[in-house]
Amino acid sequence: MRSPLVALFLSVGLLFGQAKKPAKKVSIPAPVAEASGQWILGTVGVGKQKDGSIDSTGLKGLAIRIGDDGKIGIAYDLDLCRPIGAWSGKFTTEMNLMSRGDYPTAMGETIFVTGDYAGFMPDAAATALTPRKGFGPLPADQVRFKGFHNAGRQVVVRWDVGGVAVDEIAEGSESPQSAQPVIVRTLEVAPSAKGITVLIGKFSVARFKGAVSSGRKLKLERIEGHLVVRVPASPEVSVVRIQYAVDGNHSGKANNTQVPSELLKVTKTLWPEVVETAGKLSEKAGEPYVVDDVSLPVTNPWKAPMFTSAFDFLPDGRVVIATFHGDVFIASGIDDKLEKVTWRRFAAGLYHPLGLKVVNGEVYVTCRDGIWKLRDTDGDGECDAYEAFNFDVMVTKNFHEFVFDLQTDAAGNFYYIKAGPVRKGGRGFDEICDHHGALFKVSPDGKKSEVIATGFRAPNGIGMSPTGQITTGDNEGTWTPMCRLNWVKQGGFYGVVDLAHRTTPPTDYDRPLCWFPKNVDNSSGGQVWVTSDKFGPWKDRLLHLSYGTCSLYGVLPQEVNFNGQPQMQGGVTRFNVDFGSGAMRARFNPKDGQLYVTGLRGWQTTATQNGCFQRVRYTGAATRMPIALAATKQGVRVDFTCELDAQMAADAANWNIETWNYIWSSAYGSPEISTTETKVAATELGNDGRLQFSKAQMAERKHDFVDVKSATLSADRKSVFLAIPDLRPAMQMQLKYDIKAADGVELRGQVINTIHALAE
Repeated sequence: MRSPLVALFLSVGLLFGQAKKPAKKVSIPAPVAEASGQWILGTVGVGKQKDGSIDSTGLKGLAIRIGDDGKIGIAYDLDLCRPIGAWSGKFTTEMNLMSRGDYPTAMGETIFVTGDYAGFMPDAAATALTPRKGFGPLPADQVRFKGFHNAGRQVVVRWDVGGVAVDEIAEGSESPQSAQPVIVRTLEVAPSAKGITVLIGKFSVARFKGAVSSGRKLKLERIEGHLVVRVPASPEVSVVRIQYAVDGNHSGKANNTQVPSELLKVTKTLWPEVVETAGKLSEKAGEPYVVDDVSLPVTNPWKAPMFTSAFDFLPDGRVVIATFHGDVFIASGIDDKLEKVTWRRFAAGLYHPLGLKVVNGEVYVTCRDGIWKLRDTDGDGECDAYEAFNFDVMVTKNFHEFVFDLQTDAAGNFYYIKAGPVRKGGRGFDEICDHHGALFKVSPDGKKSEVIATGFRAPNGIGMSPTGQITTGDNEGTWTPMCRLNWVKQGGFYGVVDLAHRTTPPTDYDRPLCWFPKNVDNSSGGQVWVTSDKFGPWKDRLLHLSYGTCSLYGVLPQEVNFNGQPQMQGGVTRFNVDFGSGAMRARFNPKDGQLYVTGLRGWQTTATQNGCFQRVRYTGAATRMPIALAATKQGVRVDFTCELDAQMAADAANWNIETWNYIWSSAYGSPEISTTETKVAATELGNDGRLQFSKAQMAERKHDFVDVKSATLSADRKSVFLAIPDLRPAMQMQLKYDIKAADGVELRGQVINTIHALAE
């Protein structure tokens, strides 16, 4: 790091009435095509030392290429609204796919860095810029990141400092005295009645050449080695230029004339290329549901990996689809035949987008740093206004704390869910912040967010019914004995004690609708409600995605009384479809009424493709599958979508039922134990010091075989009641059937469900 040689020149002037002197405009050629483009959002570090330590890290970072050939970079901390630092040379290391601790880090020589202080403060002395404690953004009345504007190969970063708008650009140039790079930050400060304080940088030696505004010298202060400047109150817009020169010989004359307001009027098309793909319709015959493949632009001019993560439909039928690596694409041609699908890159460089929702034609994306609103203000098909719609969510350095999905209710509120800070290897947790394992509700204007449920481990997806019922999946691990499907209620706690965020750790948890054995769903995705009759008999019913098994399930819910409270229980039945990648997000296309699914390969899954975008199409052929389930004190009733063969359905030997339980504990996962066992506990210590179940315990499956006394077919021949006098609650039940439909077609399958209580 060259901080002892840094020279600082700072000047402030009024935008209006200030003479502009002509100066050489820095030419910044387009860099070679890279997945991140001109910027990258993520946890960003600047100033890597030989021992591997980092001088300064922004948990919500924005790194931008500046200077000739993009070989100068600057990074900002979007929580503290400060420059993390700047460097010359290469840009940053790449973002690791699953971010297992490998975050973008500046690769060149450091020019300057800052510590964990607020980058701005309204009407405050330097001493008010105390180090940040904890996680998350600064108070909204102090300073907040508002977004950034893409002006071709320059980026305008936007802040709100206590109600005072501040726009910033950074440019690179060469020093007149040497070939060493110079970085110029230009701030445009809106009229202010009290002025603002600006954090400049951390220097061992710094030379100040002078700064005036309307004849008044600016007030400079120091705090913990940082230089801080006061921008005085002004009825006009003020322009502040801060220039960093690494060789200590700079003349003190800024080498640029542009101001942010000029660049806010500039929009340039960065990615005009269009990629065409041809979809492939299913060739299966006679099946009620088939899968059509909407081919992804795997080979593309942007070198963008197609690990698809979330999507939604625009009002005109086009689809907006995000990728885990940070891109957003718009595809047209989503019609019956899929013969010509065209793809345009719409946005880039986002921080692990895993949720996307279109609201009134506007695109909103959930990322690890918050919810973005992506706007195309000039109609060229690309996003030029990246707006920070809601950035309340807290972020730590943990690799696993992904922020999943984005849904809205009828009132326009947004919902997303954040994972816990799972340690490498999956067992236990790293440092925990207030937002880990929490489900969030955000107001329609993005100004307010609240936690509505806690205790989730790794919930890769949520669902929202037309009436506002929220569902989530969750994945096996610490305090989560197996994957589960949750029917969420306000204030609920869903199992992970470490992430309960309660003064007193809970000793019990809200029950899921059902648990899943690993062969059914070893890693849950999201859910979606069927809202039209174009998808066969499943209208007004819930569907569940399995990321781990790349599959689709119909949910069979039942409401019962559990400990004096309403409780949802039930199970799932599998659709006869498979996906090319881990199924994560699903939406129905308003144009054709069919189900579209996307997902990726990264975590444990049976996926064969890095990403997929596929359509589950209802062909109109007869459906033959369970559609409802009820557990009572007398037995179990199963409803089917078709009439059944009377003789086979009424034969109790064609119905096989097993039940078992799991152990809710701090161990990773659980063995399958008998419903009569009460003293099963973990016996071995893991590397993290937590008790774990032994391999022998996990391998032993103690199931209870349930005797079906009789099977009775209903008058309409679509429902079977299985008499089971000794049926009792069980965390897991497996009901297998081997029967025929009334038309002679064989029906072999299973229902996996949970029984919390038996109805009358």
